[in-house]
Amino acid sequence: MTIDRIRLAAYVLIACLAAAAGWSVRGWKEGSEEAIRLQAQLDQQALARSVVAQVAASTNQAIAEIRVTNTTIYQKTRQEVIREPMDPACRLPAGWMHNINAARAGGPVPAATVPGSPAGADR
Repeated sequence: MTIDRIRLAAYVLIACLAAAAGWSVRGWKEGSEEAIRLQAQLDQQALARSVVAQVAASTNQAIAEIRVTNTTIYQKTRQEVIREPMDPACRLPAGWMHNINAARAGGPVPAATVPGSPAGADR
C-alpha cells in the first residue's frame, strides 16, 4: 500500500466518522426539541386544569351562598291589601264600598250582585 491509498482510507474513515457524529447530533437535537414541545404542552394542560378548578370552586361557593325564599302570590297580595288603605280620590258606589269593607273586616261578603258601571267611575 502506498501513502496515497492510506491517506484516502483515512479521509474516508474520517468522513464516515463525521457523518455518524452529525447524524447522532441531529437525532439528539430532534429529541430535545420534541421534549421541549411535550413539556410546553403539559404545562398548557396543567394551566387549563387549574383554571377549570378555580372556576369550579368559585361556582360551588356561589351556589352554596344561594338562599331560597318561598313567597306565594296570595301572601304578598294579602299583605299589600292589608297595608295599603283605599285611595281617598277613588269613587265607588256605596254598595261596592260596603263589600270592600266587609272583606277587609274578614266578615261575610253579601251575595248581592254588583251593579254595572257606577256614575263617574270611568273618569
